Amino acid sequence: MVKRMPVAQFKSHLAEALRDVEAGDRVVIERRGRAVAVLVPVGEAAATGPWLEELEGLMDGVDDYDAIMRDVVRSRERQKSRPVDLG
Repeated sequence: MVKRMPVAQFKSHLAEALRDVEAGDRVVIERRGRAVAVLVPVGEAAATGPWLEELEGLMDGVDDYDAIMRDVVRSRERQKSRPVDLG
C-alpha cells in the first residue's frame, strides 16, 4: 500500500510513518502536493538495484575526501547561525 503525507504531517507523525514502512507500506512525502521523497522497506530498497555501488562511485576520482570534509566542517563552524525554515 502507498500512503501519502505532507512534510508537516510527516514531521509530526514520524513514528507512525516508520511503523507503516515496517509493515511493508511505502510512504510518499509531499511538499505542496509534489512528491519529494519515498520511504520504502529496507528489503525493497536493497532489491531496487545497485544504489550503494552508485553512491560509492560518486567518490571515485576525489583525491582526498577527508581533507575536503575537514574544510567543510571548519567553514561551517566559522559561520554564524541563522534561522532555518523547515516548513
